Amino acid sequence: MTTGPDPISPLFLAHGSPMLALTDIPAQRFLKDLGGKIPAPKGIVILSPHWETDGQKVSAPGTLKTIHDFYGFPKPLYDIDYPAEASAGLVGHVAELLQTAEIEAEEDPSWGLDHGAWVPLSLLYPDLSVPVVELSLPHGSTPESLHALGRGLAPLAGQGILLIGSGSTTHNLREIASEGAPVPPWAKTFDAWIDEGLRQGKISWFADLDEAPDFRRVHPTEEHLLPLFFAMGAAGRDVPAKLLHRSYSHGSISMSYYSFPAAEAA
Repeated sequence: MTTGPDPISPLFLAHGSPMLALTDIPAQRFLKDLGGKIPAPKGIVILSPHWETDGQKVSAPGTLKTIHDFYGFPKPLYDIDYPAEASAGLVGHVAELLQTAEIEAEEDPSWGLDHGAWVPLSLLYPDLSVPVVELSLPHGSTPESLHALGRGLAPLAGQGILLIGSGSTTHNLREIASEGAPVPPWAKTFDAWIDEGLRQGKISWFADLDEAPDFRRVHPTEEHLLPLFFAMGAAGRDVPAKLLHRSYSHGSISMSYYSFPAAEAA
């Protein structure tokens, strides 16, 4: 009897500052180690908050350019190239599942991999051995809409595809400090609120983000939190998340990493 690949649990990965690619901090060490601990994926589908679009966009097949969407950083960061391949087969499969889920999407050949995608992927899979498709974050997205997007693509997890939401559970750049600075209480309190909701495994916990403790201090805009709900939905069912690692960068930026146990493919 021939069996298919084991399901790969979707992940939420904090990408932090672009300097994560070069800086030896606990989160970087965790990501470098993680790639060897999870099943080898046949492909990766990653949603980044740094590709905000009108409507849902998806990588077009081909080699994805490395987008250095930041300024004022050291030259070695701009020298990093991560030309992952978006295979036609994986792009097509993503499109089919989105159509089945009645989610309109359009391929975009003008994009590539922004730092929300290539920074964590370059640490997980530096050898470029895995095809990659990036998803955009549509304007007007909500926890519920991102959860539904993840549910639509959940069958991929049962077919050996790694589904990733990239972002941060705390993201207020006006309050960042030097690396190694003390963590402010409001960041820890918000992470505790996120942890409780993920333990319950219900998207309804996140229905009104403005009710969360200090929400607009933690997230002046919510785009970096929303990919969490894509990963949550991509598990294909309501399950508690597993916190894999937590540390903090620049004081208040939460480097939290979650796994969502995947359901068997239908």
